[in-house]
Amino acid sequence: MKPPPKNDDAMKKHAEPSAESLEEIPELDDERLMRIPGRGHHTALRLGHVVTIEPDLWAHFGSAEAINDALRQIVAAKKPPAPE
Repeated sequence: MKPPPKNDDAMKKHAEPSAESLEEIPELDDERLMRIPGRGHHTALRLGHVVTIEPDLWAHFGSAEAINDALRQIVAAKKPPAPE
């Protein structure tokens, strides 16, 4: 059995994307996605620390913002009063 002939057009790499494909790509202007020279490419993703929330707690809060707000309230409640 003979292999199918190769299509030269399919094997060529295009230097620039087409105008149609550029219209489909959203512009990203986010400093968290910028690379830091000399480091791994994931180190620039300054998203903070990642933690796992148990499903029963997630169902209670429902969003990362709600969890952060609740944690900030706990921290604020435990701060000692400022001296006068």
